Amino acid sequence: MADKQTDPADAFAKLVSDWERNFDSMANKIMGTDEFSQSMNQFQNLQLAMQKRFNEAMAQHLLNLNMPSRDDILRLGESIRSVEKRLASIETTLAKKKKKKSGKDASKKPPRTKLPPSMRSEADHE
Repeated sequence: MADKQTDPADAFAKLVSDWERNFDSMANKIMGTDEFSQSMNQFQNLQLAMQKRFNEAMAQHLLNLNMPSRDDILRLGESIRSVEKRLASIETTLAKKKKKKSGKDASKKPPRTKLPPSMRSEADHE
């Protein structure tokens, strides 16, 4: 009983820890090279080229189906935003003019001296 038994969970944790340390060391050595940087750059360029070709093919496909492309929808959205801004500006200007006009009309109105018909008959009898 002098031998100390090892816990299987501790042994597994040590194995995983050693594996992670060794893998990190190997990955750092590989990723630190110029060849790795060049290959990653080539891969990204290839990915961007594929994405561009896919977008062009999709735009052509949508054109064949007589449907708007993403760029068409974006241009339409920008145009609508522009029209909404102009309309809001026009509404603001009209509201200001209406407010000025109603203020001027109130001050320009002559005082009311004529009596309504119901009060005229009473005033005639006095």
